[in-house]
Amino acid sequence: MNRFLPDSIVVVFAAAISLLTSGAGPRPQGSTVPVYKNPNLPVDQRVEDLLGRMTMDEKLSMLGGTGFATKPNERLGIPELKMSDGPLGVRWGRSTAFPAGMAMAASWDTSLINRVGKSIGEELRGKGRDVILGPCVNIARLPIGGRDFESYGEDPYLASRMAVSYIQGVQSEKVAATVKHFAANNQEFERGFVDEKIDKRTLNEIYLPAFKAAVEEGKVLAVMSAYNKINGHFCSENDYILKDKLKDEWKFDGLVMSDWGAVHSTIPTANGGLDLEMPTGEFLNPGTLADAVHDGTVKESTINEKVRRILRVMFTLGLFDENRSADSTLINTPEHQKVAYQAAVEGIVLLKNRDNILPLNPDKLKSIAVIGPNAAEARTQGGGSAMVTPVYSVSPLEALKNKLGDKIKINFAEGSELNGDVQPIDSSLLYLPDNTNVHGLHAEYFDNQSLNGTPKVTRNDEQIHFNWTGRSPAEGIPADHFSVRWTTKLKVQEDGYYQLQGMGDDGIRLYVDGKMVIDDWRDHPPIARSYSLELKKDKYYDLKFEYYQDEGGALAILGMKSSGRDPVKEAVEAAKKSDVAILFVGTSSQYESEGFDRDDMALPADQDELIKKVCGANKNTIVVVISGAPVLMNKWIGDVPAALEAWFGGDEAGNAIADVLLGNHNPSGKLPVTFPMQWKDCSAYDSYRKQDSVSVYSDGIFVGYRHFDKYNIKPLFPFGYGLSYTDFEYKNLEVEPMGGSGSGNYEVTFELANVGKREGVEIAQLYVHDPGTTTPVPVKELKRFARVSLKAGESTTVRFEVLRADFAHYDLTTDAWATRPGEYDIMIGSSSRDLKLKGTIQE
Repeated sequence: MNRFLPDSIVVVFAAAISLLTSGAGPRPQGSTVPVYKNPNLPVDQRVEDLLGRMTMDEKLSMLGGTGFATKPNERLGIPELKMSDGPLGVRWGRSTAFPAGMAMAASWDTSLINRVGKSIGEELRGKGRDVILGPCVNIARLPIGGRDFESYGEDPYLASRMAVSYIQGVQSEKVAATVKHFAANNQEFERGFVDEKIDKRTLNEIYLPAFKAAVEEGKVLAVMSAYNKINGHFCSENDYILKDKLKDEWKFDGLVMSDWGAVHSTIPTANGGLDLEMPTGEFLNPGTLADAVHDGTVKESTINEKVRRILRVMFTLGLFDENRSADSTLINTPEHQKVAYQAAVEGIVLLKNRDNILPLNPDKLKSIAVIGPNAAEARTQGGGSAMVTPVYSVSPLEALKNKLGDKIKINFAEGSELNGDVQPIDSSLLYLPDNTNVHGLHAEYFDNQSLNGTPKVTRNDEQIHFNWTGRSPAEGIPADHFSVRWTTKLKVQEDGYYQLQGMGDDGIRLYVDGKMVIDDWRDHPPIARSYSLELKKDKYYDLKFEYYQDEGGALAILGMKSSGRDPVKEAVEAAKKSDVAILFVGTSSQYESEGFDRDDMALPADQDELIKKVCGANKNTIVVVISGAPVLMNKWIGDVPAALEAWFGGDEAGNAIADVLLGNHNPSGKLPVTFPMQWKDCSAYDSYRKQDSVSVYSDGIFVGYRHFDKYNIKPLFPFGYGLSYTDFEYKNLEVEPMGGSGSGNYEVTFELANVGKREGVEIAQLYVHDPGTTTPVPVKELKRFARVSLKAGESTTVRFEVLRADFAHYDLTTDAWATRPGEYDIMIGSSSRDLKLKGTIQE
């Protein structure tokens, strides 16, 4: 029952108020078109008219979603606001898979990222959706962060420039971007409840600037709150970030939605800055809020403001004025493929090139060994909600074959195998534990996720190969929060070495003859784990496989493959008989994903040993790392003449890598994160996972290169680093005031020349430093950069405008930004550790 005014009275009263306040004047006689349906009127006027026609129950119903959309209102013709996961493409069926955010940031190309955003916006319309859940702009505080690959690196200025360009590109297509995850979602471990202790200066200087730029410059239409707490309050009900900063200081007037399942309360959330609870309104709905609004615990004006923001986005996108439908011709167009390729190739970073072994000259080669677990597989992106299913993809091996044809013999060897796709054990090898005359497994299904009590359902399953996402696995078992135990006997047909593989979303455990050999009993997206052992063909082996599902995805697979061959020996043999060996190593979506952080930075699956042995077999060994974040290279980087970081490069990654190796493209990427010698060298090492449910940001503002500079730690490769197939020279720095002395603004100019033998792109970087303050400040901070394309022998003058705000720091005594009068340093260079020019200004 509606506890408020009858619908008819509400509508009449609202219409009267609308006429008095809208400035539209009385409608012409006979006009029946409501104000909110008139596309010629201002958005805010239409919003107020529609808001006034809604009952309170209708308003409260709009505060919770329906999975990936808002609730429609049939009576008033309010459509759904339809969403799709992102940010690396449209995760709604098959779409173009663009490179990881880290790869995009490595391009340092804002115009390209704008084109990526525009392409994603077009494909979003092609899928009939209205909102992309991206970009992700959280700072890469720790190099093992599970979602580092989604975001734009460790520096707030670089992340800000990428975010603004992406958002403007997306929203140019009349769809909405969603900047996420607000704020400081820097780890996946305990992300749902970890309490991050962060001082205001650190928040404002490191973790909030990209969000601020997204709002004030990018005009982003939606913001997603993070799972974690900040200083004791969940982000979905954190007044400091949602109200004080986002809505009051930055004047954000769009929609604030929660991450999926990130709301934990009714009244605090309703009275806070969140507008929409996703995926459903578990806490925000008429049943939980009607009494609170009626008795004044939650003000009606507060509810109105939330609904107003949701409607404003809808009207801004034109959802009331046009019938939007899916259009498959907008998916994976030739232009989108071109953009995906360009983003992949510009993001590749040349880390080492001793004696200019690269680019390869096909005319001087007869054979190439292509080796590694990432050679024949296209590792397009990391795992979780950012992973897009591509329309097609190209592996490095396939690309090299296509480009070289029959001219050069390619000797392929996998060398090592990453956890990944799992093929289920054939039922002919499995026997019931109490009857070896019958194939299959004995299964026990529980209506809880801890295998407790008596199973609700027992049955025989042929094999373990299930995807129950969104549905019940058996009668009487819920679609979420269940567990299963399978028991069977395994008998193989050939003696040899085998690899048992388990994959689950969420936890899995595997026992062989009573011994636990795989233990991954935790929430996570689909991840494969393996165990190798020797099996005899005439022997039965007892297997027990346990699985639990928390919520969301529900995938369980038990597989096996023969591992009798020696893959490393095969790789060494391929390298010995080839002129050049190219090793494609790294990680995959099984190791870098939403839902968990990496255990360490080491290359998995003994790839370090593989690299060392191949190097021993062929001195011309080139290593291409395909990953979403830094990996350790200390064990082999000194042995190889060349190395590249190619990231998760999207569906065109193979073509991009091949073109860089063969010299069809001169690499220009620069690292958006510091590559450390060891995880211990990083700023978060001493605080990460040191307290249960708490993460103290004791590193403060000294994150990434700021930390390495402060403690004079030598990185493996510094922030901003990247080589080219040509050479550049910096000279003639000049710094002059703009707008007269005392304006606080300066023009910085210098000459940049290509002194090499081929055309190339240099990314010139400007850093500032305050040498005179008593407040702890970084040795340097990135404030400007420019991509400069120069032909061989060509030079140009590069100009930067530096503003007074670029020298400011957040003052905790005044809780505001402040700039100290005095002298500042301006430093120009090709990386944070290779500064060619230095000047000073007097502020």
